[in-house]
Amino acid sequence: MLKKIKNIISKTDSFFYKKFGSDKSTKILENINEAQIIFSYLNDKETESQTKFVGGCVRKAINGEEIDDIDLATSLTPDEIKSRLNKDGIRIIDTGISHGTLTVILNKKKFEITTLRKDVSTDGRHADVEFTTNWALDASRRDFTINAIYADIEGRIYDPLNGILDLKKGEIKFIGTPDERIQEDYLRILRYFRFYNHYSKAQHNHNIIKSIKRNINGLNKISNERIFVELIKILKNKNFYNLFTDNSSKEILLNIFPQFKYYERLKIISTFSSNLRKNYDTDLILSLLILDETKDYEYFCHKYNTSNSIKNKFKNISTNFEIIKSKNFYSKENIKKLIYLLNKNYVKDLLLFSIFINKKINNADIEELIKFIDICELPKFPISGEYLKNHGYVTGQELGKELKLLEEKWVENNFVLEKKILEKCLKKKVKS
Repeated sequence: MLKKIKNIISKTDSFFYKKFGSDKSTKILENINEAQIIFSYLNDKETESQTKFVGGCVRKAINGEEIDDIDLATSLTPDEIKSRLNKDGIRIIDTGISHGTLTVILNKKKFEITTLRKDVSTDGRHADVEFTTNWALDASRRDFTINAIYADIEGRIYDPLNGILDLKKGEIKFIGTPDERIQEDYLRILRYFRFYNHYSKAQHNHNIIKSIKRNINGLNKISNERIFVELIKILKNKNFYNLFTDNSSKEILLNIFPQFKYYERLKIISTFSSNLRKNYDTDLILSLLILDETKDYEYFCHKYNTSNSIKNKFKNISTNFEIIKSKNFYSKENIKKLIYLLNKNYVKDLLLFSIFINKKINNADIEELIKFIDICELPKFPISGEYLKNHGYVTGQELGKELKLLEEKWVENNFVLEKKILEKCLKKKVKS
C-alpha cells in the first residue's frame, strides 16, 4: 500500500513539473536530447528518479555558464547501467569501473555516469568505495558543497548541503572538515583555488588556508599529470591572475609552482582588448609565468611531462627572447621572413609574448601585425634541386647545401634572388 501511495505522489509531482516547468536554471540540461534518451533508459517510470545530473554541469547551469562536461549519478550498479544502455548507437567505456564510473557516448555527446558511493578508505590519492543507494551519503563524500547539487531530467533540484546558497553567496565550503576532505585527495588543494578564483565573493576562510598549509606536502603523493591537468583548468579561469593579488593564494601557489617567477607580468592582461586577449591560450599564459632567455623551462616540462607542442612553443620563445626586444623585429618585412622560417603560430607567440617584456611596444601595433600574419601569403622559393642539377650539380650533400644557401639569401633579400648572385653560384660550379 505504501509503495502504491509513493508511486501516486511521484506521478503527481512529475505531472506538475511537466505542466508548470522546472527551475529555469536547469532547462539547458533538460533540453539536451541525448540526456533525455539516457535518462529514459535508466529511470523506471514507476519509481522515483534513479539518475540525476550532478556536480559541475548543475553548478554551471545554475550560474548561467557554458556547459562542457556532463556528469550523472545513479543508484544503479555499473552492470545495471550497461544492461539498460545496451542499445544501438550507444557506446559504453569502462573508464573507472572499480569506482563505479562509466563513460557513455551518444551522438558524439559524452556522459560520465557514476554509481552512488561512499568512501570506505582513502590514502590521499584514491579511495576504496562501496556502492550505495543513499543520495545523502553520496553527497557527503564529495569535495565542495557547490559540487553536491543534483537535478533530475525534469528539473527537480536535490541540494542536501545547501550548495546553491553557497554558490549565490560566493562561498567555497568543503563538505565536512577541510582536513578530512583534503586528506582524502590532496588534489583538492588546487581544486579549492580554482573554485575560489572563479566563484568566490568573500575572503578566504582562515581555517581552510590553515588546513591547506598543514596538508600541502600531501601533493607529493599526487601524480604530476593530475596536478598539471588541474593547473591548466586554473589558467582557463578568466580572472586567474587574481590568485596572485591575494597573498594567501599567491604564497601557496608559488610554493607548489616555484617556477612561476614572472607571475607579475600577467597583471596587465586584464587591460587588453577582447580581440587581443582571446589570442592567449593556456600554453602561452604558462610561458609568460615561466620563460626567460635561459633553458630553465626544460625542468618544468620534464617534471610535468608536457606535450611536445608546449616544449616547442617554449623553446621558440626562449630562443628568440632577446630578439623580440629589438625594434627591427616588428617590421612587416621581418615578420614575413620569420613566418617563412618558423610558422604563423610561432611568430604570433613571439608577438604576443613581447608585449610583456618590451615596454616600447604598443598593443595596437601588435594587433595590426597579427592581422597581417593572418592574411600574409608566402612566396615559393623559385629554385629547385632539378634546376641546379641541370647546371652541373649532382644529387647529394653539395646540392642540398647550395640550395639551402640560395634560399637563405633569397629570404634575407626579401624573397628576391638577384640574378648576379645566382650566376655567381652557377659559374663557380662550372669552373670547379
